Amino acid sequence: MKQNQKVHPINIIRYFFAILLIYSIGYGNNHAAPSVQQKYDSVLEDLPQKIQESMQQQRLAGVSLAIVDGDEIIYSQTFGYADVEKKIPATRDTVYPIGSVTKVFTATMLMQLCEKGVLNLEIPLKKYLPEYRVESSFPWVQPTTLGQLVSHTSGLPQDAPINFWCNYSGFGWIVTGGQADLKWYVSKDELLSSLGQIELEYQPGIYSHYSNFGIQLLGIALERASGQSFVDYVEERILKPLGMENSGFMFDEERHPLIAVGHVCNSAQSPFIATPLWEPGCAIYSGGLNSTAEDMARFLSFQFQTAPANKEQVLSTGSLRRMRTPNSVRHPGRYTSYGIGWAVVQIEGYDAIEHNGALLGHSAHVSAIPDLRLGIVILSNSRNVLFSPDACKNLAREIYAELVNSMKGARAEKAFDPGTVNLGLYAGKYELPGGIAEMEIIHKEGKLFMSIVQDPGFNEPFVPIDRYEFSFKADPARNPALLFQTDRKGEVTSVSFLSYRFKKIKNTP
Repeated sequence: MKQNQKVHPINIIRYFFAILLIYSIGYGNNHAAPSVQQKYDSVLEDLPQKIQESMQQQRLAGVSLAIVDGDEIIYSQTFGYADVEKKIPATRDTVYPIGSVTKVFTATMLMQLCEKGVLNLEIPLKKYLPEYRVESSFPWVQPTTLGQLVSHTSGLPQDAPINFWCNYSGFGWIVTGGQADLKWYVSKDELLSSLGQIELEYQPGIYSHYSNFGIQLLGIALERASGQSFVDYVEERILKPLGMENSGFMFDEERHPLIAVGHVCNSAQSPFIATPLWEPGCAIYSGGLNSTAEDMARFLSFQFQTAPANKEQVLSTGSLRRMRTPNSVRHPGRYTSYGIGWAVVQIEGYDAIEHNGALLGHSAHVSAIPDLRLGIVILSNSRNVLFSPDACKNLAREIYAELVNSMKGARAEKAFDPGTVNLGLYAGKYELPGGIAEMEIIHKEGKLFMSIVQDPGFNEPFVPIDRYEFSFKADPARNPALLFQTDRKGEVTSVSFLSYRFKKIKNTP
């Protein structure tokens, strides 16, 4: 090459992809992948025995399990009894109190209000809860924000001091085999009246310290910001759009019998003790939702959403990704890192999200591996805190280990279908802030062509590798080069190229 010869950037890109192609030769797999259903069957057919053995060992009265792959529920089954004493079997319509999994719905409500411009994560809690007065011995503490509450980084204690007697009576009820009196969480007004007696227990903003109290305060703030009750908002704007028809906070007399009776055991050998139905009080925001395994499976599928499920998305793809991005330092073995609502963990070597729920006589586990679009819901009407408090979570981990191992060869069979993409949605003119650079994308002959207006020599075809991701046609590794962003209605608003975001300024045919 001559020293002064100019090389167009597109030729450098083509050279880069040629190198990728050379290094990819020899690493191919010539073994045909079995069908997806065959891969599922190899694990799913053994699940009933695994679950029944776990129920016997962990003393679980009933279990409802659902597994999702993308937007498909690939397994849904129930085991045991919704009511042991009356011998009422659990069914797919059996409803379980899901406890703290409710917190993810509170977080979803917050993100919806942020997308609408009503709130943002940096707003101080005191703007909506002037009753909140907190003491701290930590230096340089700034006002508690909504973002700190939802990511458990506020430094608040796990529960409000005023709710001590609720937790104390629950412990006493269990160890006495149901003989002690129970007290429930205080009302919202009682909680608010106690806010002048609060002290931070942890340095805010570093590690996540789980706080029911923080989410309860957040829920009250969201009610005031939205002008609508928390219960009505979640049911109308989250549960209904996602088709979660068997979920809710309040059940009428006709639906009330569908709620499974809770059970506890004091030891692996002791008989079941039926628990009274929990009355949430101010914990409605942090643990008051009731649901079924299949409804929660629909909620998990929503986490993988890349396009509107209905006329309007419940949340944008960007907000869903933001919710599973860690907001705190991860400290292995001591602290769990949280995103927005979700705990951010590792499952079988993959980044994953999860939340557990625990009430008197009930337990729940909901988790997902977004990169695999794989999720598991396990709900039970038992929680034996004295000897197996994490039975649902542990069972889910065992199932993941087998599913991930068996599905490695199945992912290719469920490859993305480029023919399902409406290329016309992406056509238009885009620009960087200040008009520094402009991009034009046109749809022609079943392909997208992108050019940089200031450099007409750059005019290349792109192919879809996912609904909002496109790679250079010459790229054998299918690396995303164009990543489109959308609003809640699914309309394309911008595109990222070389880590720069171009805003859409005009649609073109």
